Formats: sequence, C-alpha cells, structure tokens
Amino acid sequence: RFVMFDLECTTLDGAAARGWSGPGEHREVIQVGATLTDERFTEQFALKVLVKPQINPILSDYCKNLTGITQEDIDQKGIDFPTFLQMFFRWCFEFELYCFDSRVDGSRLFDRDVLVENCNLLKIWHPFQMHRERFHNINEIFAKHGYVVKQSGASPEVFGIKIPARPHAALNDVRGLLVSLKALSERVK
Repeated sequence: RFVMFDLECTTLDGAAARGWSGPGEHREVIQVGATLTDERFTEQFALKVLVKPQINPILSDYCKNLTGITQEDIDQKGIDFPTFLQMFFRWCFEFELYCFDSRVDGSRLFDRDVLVENCNLLKIWHPFQMHRERFHNINEIFAKHGYVVKQSGASPEVFGIKIPARPHAALNDVRGLLVSLKALSERVK
C-alpha cells in the first residue's frame, strides 16, 4: 500500500509563470487530498483537509476560481498548517508517498517542495525531512511507459477517459491519477 497525495496552494494570476517570485507570492498550502491505496490502485481510505494560509490569509479571486475553494470554506473549516502537518505525518505512517510533478527529470517534486517551503515560511520543523526518499513522482511511471501527462487533474484524458471530477481540487486530482494508473496497468499487462 502507498499514499497518493495532492495539494492546492495560494496563487495569483501569473504567479506560476513567475515562479512565485513576485512580492508576497508564497505557495501556502490551502487544501490536501490523499488516499491510502493498494497495489491495484484502489482507494482504501481518503483524507481531505483545508488549511488556513497564515502569511496571506485572504485567497485571491484567481485562486478561488482555479480551485473552487472559497474564503468561507477556509475560514470555517480550515486548520492551521502545523496542526495539518503533524496530522498528515501520522496519517502517512511509514507508507511510500506519491505525488505528481510535470517534470520527470528529478529536478523537483512540487507537492513535497511546497510542504518544505511552508515549514520554512513558518519556521517549523519539517517531520518528513528525514524521509525525503519516501516521496516519489507518479508522473515518472507514466513517462516510463511513453505517456506525457502535464497536469495531475487532466491525467485521465491522456488515456481517453473523461475527467471524473473538477480538476484543481486536491482529492479529485488524486482520484484522477488513480483512474489513470488503472488504465495504464491495463495497457501494459
């Protein structure tokens, strides 16, 4: 079994193209979706958490439109990042962690890197620091078999499958990746 996870973070229009280098452009975690998954890519347990950004607590209109997350959702249902991080670390136990990055050259791993960045922003210890080798890029599996996947939420389309739910919602993106992994496993039997 393994954990597949995805996160959504604060953003402004054009921030990704600028590498989040503009004033106040921090990639603060606002939503995490994860599944404990078996070797047949079947979801056994799911986790969906909203996280309150602390440096920029007000979501931009761009971020709200992209993710479908409202300010009200964050304010009423969100937990602080340190609480989330400890909960997530315990939830993951000792499982291998898979997330998505469009680069398959090993130069980065977006979701892992954003977790570390949030710890650095808030000056807190990163519990996964000693476990970096547990993080893997699920897109490397697709690339190994000749499939080009540019976004986690759009991965089912690569296999001719309609996207099952709205992309840029963390748990939806994880479930889309699981659908894609099942499709890939059928093709490479």
